[in-house]
Amino acid sequence: MKVLVIGAQNIDIFAQSSIEYVLKDSNPSKIHLSFGGVGRNMAENLKRLGNDVHFLTVFADDFFAKAAKQSLIDMNINILESIDVKDQTNSIYMGIMDKDNDLFLGLNDMDIINELNIDVINSKIEYINTFDYLVIDNNLEETVISHIVNKFEDKIIVMDAVSAKKVNKLKNILSKINYLKLNHIELCELAGEKNIMLSINKLNNKGAKTLLITNQSEEIIVSTKNGLFKYKPLKIDEIINATGAGDAFISGFTHGLINGYSLDQRIDYAISMAHLTLQSNNSTNEHITLKEVEIINEKLHRI
Repeated sequence: MKVLVIGAQNIDIFAQSSIEYVLKDSNPSKIHLSFGGVGRNMAENLKRLGNDVHFLTVFADDFFAKAAKQSLIDMNINILESIDVKDQTNSIYMGIMDKDNDLFLGLNDMDIINELNIDVINSKIEYINTFDYLVIDNNLEETVISHIVNKFEDKIIVMDAVSAKKVNKLKNILSKINYLKLNHIELCELAGEKNIMLSINKLNNKGAKTLLITNQSEEIIVSTKNGLFKYKPLKIDEIINATGAGDAFISGFTHGLINGYSLDQRIDYAISMAHLTLQSNNSTNEHITLKEVEIINEKLHRI
């Protein structure tokens, strides 16, 4: 199915030490580079599931940007409407992982995404209107996100909250977002509450439609106009890299959504995508295929 992702692409640099970090000192680590960015991750995941994916993003004109662009072209992700800017460096994200493979410190240089501004969106109105589903990355500026959800309110809007620091950009447009994925920290930050259930009720009263709430290895909560639904994630013996699991979750859900699947089926795809991504060194898993995900889906119903 056809879907448009609007958001960031960047180069991911991951570093991990097998011991506790010593601050203000050199630490022996394993370091590797990969392609990333919330928007890019979602576009790549949706493509690996067999969808017709278009990606509206920003590229610089340096070596990293050229490599990132070529990799998307090689995957047959349509980037023809994306924009190029001169004399800037490509977005870069650096993830420092702890000895348990979870994020210890994240650093990002993503100013280039601000080039994807309201003027650019307005110049793409005819193009954007050819899509029924828009997947939006919360790394965009608040004014741009607000403009998109108001300008294209007839579309199905899917969003990833991205982080607790950025989630408050969405507080005034909750009623415009059809599906919002958050973890429990982002949920409580957005609601201004410490309790998960109180937070859900507060956001519902502010017009939230469907909330997809994850909590690491704890149960997944889906809040809809028809009530609350709870799901168990798959257990995993070893997490190789937790970065990107949330992007994979919303991608799996979106795949089910745009293909007309039931809520339970959408969550199956979401759980399976996150499970496979946790087993990758990168923020996406290049070995994901629709067949592999459907095999994992079958395991969910044998638990």
